[in-house]
Amino acid sequence: MKKRILKILSLITGTATVVLGLYLNSPSFIEKQDWKYTEGNHIGDWLAKNSFQIDNGIIETNQGKAKVIFCYGKELIIENLETKEKGFYTNKS
Repeated sequence: MKKRILKILSLITGTATVVLGLYLNSPSFIEKQDWKYTEGNHIGDWLAKNSFQIDNGIIETNQGKAKVIFCYGKELIIENLETKEKGFYTNKS
């Protein structure tokens, strides 16, 4: 009985983790946040909610373009399309 409960809890936890990960990396979540530049590749000091857009995994500002690598909710990792240099932004929302 305990093994069955453990399996069910593992399944629920795993599913919730995947759903949360997909949501945090979605363009709709990233675009609704304010991001402050930390280090690395630079496409703007402050990415305000309406100052950028994401299309097919590419984030575009008036200062440049980069590929969205991953978002942890509090940190956004981008990569320069040409040099492959990574850039880091912190969530300030």
